[in-house]
Amino acid sequence: MPHPADTEFELLDAILLGERLYPQFQPIVQLHRRALYGYEGLIRGPSDSPLHSPARLFAAAVRHGRLLELDYLARRLVIEHFARLRLPGRLFININPEVLMSPDYASGLTQRYLKNCGLTPDRVVLELTETQPVADYELIRTAVEHYREAGFAIAIDDLGAGYSGLKLWSEMHPDFVKIDRHFLSGIDTDRVKYQFVRSILEISHSLGCQVIAEGVETAAEYAVVRRLGTGFAQGYHFARPSAAPPLAADPGWFRNADSRRIQARDETASCLLKSMASVAIDAPVDAAAAIFLQDPEIQSLAVLHEDAPVGVLLRTRFMNLYASRFGRDLYGRQPVRRFVDKGFLAFDLGTPLEVISKRLTGTPGIYVDEFVLTTEGRFRGRGTLLDLLQHITRRRIDAARHANPLTRLPGNVAILRQLDRLLRRGAPFTVAYCDLDHFKPFNDTYGYARGDRVIQLLASTLRRELDGSRDFIGHIGGDDFVVFFQRADWAADCRRVLDQFARQVVGEYSLEAQRRGCLTTAEQESRCTPLVSLSIGALEVPDPTGLDADAVTQQVTAAKLAAKQISGSALVCQHAEPGSASPPGDAAAALPQWLCPPPAAGVAAAPRPLNP
Repeated sequence: MPHPADTEFELLDAILLGERLYPQFQPIVQLHRRALYGYEGLIRGPSDSPLHSPARLFAAAVRHGRLLELDYLARRLVIEHFARLRLPGRLFININPEVLMSPDYASGLTQRYLKNCGLTPDRVVLELTETQPVADYELIRTAVEHYREAGFAIAIDDLGAGYSGLKLWSEMHPDFVKIDRHFLSGIDTDRVKYQFVRSILEISHSLGCQVIAEGVETAAEYAVVRRLGTGFAQGYHFARPSAAPPLAADPGWFRNADSRRIQARDETASCLLKSMASVAIDAPVDAAAAIFLQDPEIQSLAVLHEDAPVGVLLRTRFMNLYASRFGRDLYGRQPVRRFVDKGFLAFDLGTPLEVISKRLTGTPGIYVDEFVLTTEGRFRGRGTLLDLLQHITRRRIDAARHANPLTRLPGNVAILRQLDRLLRRGAPFTVAYCDLDHFKPFNDTYGYARGDRVIQLLASTLRRELDGSRDFIGHIGGDDFVVFFQRADWAADCRRVLDQFARQVVGEYSLEAQRRGCLTTAEQESRCTPLVSLSIGALEVPDPTGLDADAVTQQVTAAKLAAKQISGSALVCQHAEPGSASPPGDAAAALPQWLCPPPAAGVAAAPRPLNP
């Protein structure tokens, strides 16, 4: 029976010789900009190995005298994968001070790895991670100065958990310090940890050093570090380490746990974006095969020509050919262009999820498990069918939960999310507030069932006359509805809604009321109430800059009130004013400033109900 140490040595040897290390990347975010700043590069051993975890892997390397070899290999693979995935921002690489102090340490390797991948030192931050006490600070200081002169930035990792973190900080003068997870865990309820982190921030500010809160896992922890003024953060609250990390910050990461404002992710391909390995169309087949062999999780490669996707390489098809008898000898040096699968799908990041879903389900014979994502034709990454299905399912469940029970249209939660989404996009839009006039007398006379039928009539008219694939129709409650348009021809459709509703609502009255053109009651035969009509107040927002949800809501409400002061069906429009709203009481006075686009040719203005 082999000795455990012999088995561990053999496992480690196989990993190093076969380069069976798998890089993963965890985002580091810049809090005040709410943006992605870079990634920490991490290494994992084979998933089926006892040395999968980095702690066990590096401990085994130390025991068997192969730490230097492992460090070099891990550093090279992290840099290569970072470049291959085209990850933005800076790369944080862990370096053990023991490696720097080794007499066999080879200077210049990191710069060589970067140069081979087309990267420069100014994009790299070297993290010093203590696992043993530092014996020679002078030697470490010399090595750090060498890297700094070459253009690298320096960070101290796990401050508060190492053997002499504060001393290392004072000796090295790093550009960043990363506070250990221990001091962030539960910081929202632990006063001692709160004070510790605040003290670290005060010291760092006086020294001109940036602080990274490491291991932020909850929204409450995030809220505290943001309030304290920590410049950067990293942890599961934002994203877990992944072989295919996000390429941009998710707005949901920065949601304030204490805020009541409703945020929503864009319902476009941008919420599906993941990194994707790629090769140039003239790259040799051997290069593509090496990528597949290094990472078994990669199922497809994007093939690029001058940064534009021209096809994909599918793992199964490509590797079956490459691994066939004489496959490597026959095809290894040939360009991948000969084996590109051009039957692939690509979408711009602004493509709505519904459009992607229809294309995926309506294009038989095409590989749809993954698809390419672009910006103005330039390659950005990939999306997956699984992520798409999860997003659509989540949205449908959420929509059903917040729908108005009478009309099944989106309710207030969804309406606020849509408004927030439009404001954050920054593109022009129009919001129309629809409200019934003289609805209460009708409801009191004919009862709630007939009243509900009129409300459903308006909902069905909006659905029928508007473009459901582009327009958002919401039911605020009662007889109030709201529509968000992102197209220029919205006014003609609003007039058509007014026209169709006015024609149909008459049928809900008694024949006597229809004949008289107004509603009377037995108690008040002399009083004649006008028939139900529809008022629409529209707010055009050519530029959302300087506007928030409250300002938009107040201004469109003022437009609606102005429309209601016009007898019969009416459409009144206003151009949004940044940061201001027309007070409801001044709506009538503001009427001369309100303007709607004229009816399109062939579209009649909506008729107004008869008045006594």
